[in-house]
Amino acid sequence: MGDQKGERIKVIFRSLQIHDSKDLDGEGEFVFTARVKVRKDGSEEVHETRLPPDEKEHYSIMENQAWNRLTLDVTLFEGEVGDHMEVEILGEELDLLKSNDKLERYHRVFSGSPAEWIGHYRPGDEGSSDPERMADWWVFLEVASA
Repeated sequence: MGDQKGERIKVIFRSLQIHDSKDLDGEGEFVFTARVKVRKDGSEEVHETRLPPDEKEHYSIMENQAWNRLTLDVTLFEGEVGDHMEVEILGEELDLLKSNDKLERYHRVFSGSPAEWIGHYRPGDEGSSDPERMADWWVFLEVASA
């Protein structure tokens, strides 16, 4: 097996939208963990990003439609990929008096040629079963050539 060169891409977490703050006052304190797993030449790499990056911080997001969208523009992965990539994003609303509330898990699998993955992934662009459109929050991603 020769050393095969993969294609270079980057995965950008453009924004998110909260539809259930999981908090009584309608404003939640959120943290997110994003994992991008890539497979190339038979080996697998996992890249993990915490948002916000500072462990002591969180995002305050309201479920009110006027205030429920957060622009991030964070690169979750940049590098070579083979024919398989998975993106997973976990969201959690922080609580002081009870256990934290988990958002629905975001998960998308890409397979085949990375050139076919290039594009924007947003809620509703693939119908009602769109992976970016969870019940309590929405994800806006971009896969671009790097």
